Order: sequence, then C-alpha cells, then structure tokens
Amino acid sequence: MVSKRLLLVLLSILLISISFTVDAQCSMCRMAAADSDYANGLNTGILYLLSAPFVFIGLVSLIWIKNKDKFSGHEF
Repeated sequence: MVSKRLLLVLLSILLISISFTVDAQCSMCRMAAADSDYANGLNTGILYLLSAPFVFIGLVSLIWIKNKDKFSGHEF
C-alpha cells in the first residue's frame, strides 16, 4: 500500500514539474489574432476556460469517492 501511494506521489510531482507550451487557439482564431497584441491573452483565456470543467469534475469525483461508503449500508 505504501509503495502505491509513493508511486502516486512521485508521478504527481513529475507531472506537475513538467511544463510545456500549449496553443489552444483554433486555426481561425490564430489567423485573426496573429498580427495583434492580445493573442497571448486570448490563448491564456481559452486555456483557463478549458481547465475549469476538469477541475469541477475532479472535485465532484473526489467528494463522491470519499463519501460513497457512508450511504452503502442504508436502505431508503
């Protein structure tokens, strides 16, 4: 059990420490914003809006997994 937890922690640290550039613009947005000063802000905004649903679903899943045993023995 400890080795699985250690592996999970090490893998999480590895994934967090790796950084790379992501371009989230579609080809039409890229062409429209290519000659403007706000292209970097547009890309950051797209990535921010993309990450919000993943964080929300992750939090709901975490709460569900932690609390699923509380209600397993009850019949309504």
